[in-house]
Amino acid sequence: MGRSSRLWGDDCRAFRPERWLDGHGRFVAMEAARYPVFHAGPRACLGKEMSYLQMKVVAAAVVRTFTVEVLPAASMDTPPEHEMAVTLKMKDGLRVRLKSRACAAS
Repeated sequence: MGRSSRLWGDDCRAFRPERWLDGHGRFVAMEAARYPVFHAGPRACLGKEMSYLQMKVVAAAVVRTFTVEVLPAASMDTPPEHEMAVTLKMKDGLRVRLKSRACAAS
């Protein structure tokens, strides 16, 4: 469902974070059943709020300290594979290049 063109449009496989923003750059939440990572209803994940908090803290620390460039994948024809674990993660991770903002300012 996370890459369903019926739910997300023809560009469902594209990395477009702006799809979650309104015309003024503010985050717009989707209904939980549409993006089922944490499930919805009475079986919703108990750790959802904690994971969101952790994600925001880590993202803020990384963006404050580094510029982040996502490196192109070997092939964008197939979706990335996922590993089943306690948390769902991308197989082989997401390759990025980090550059210290302190070095960039110098």
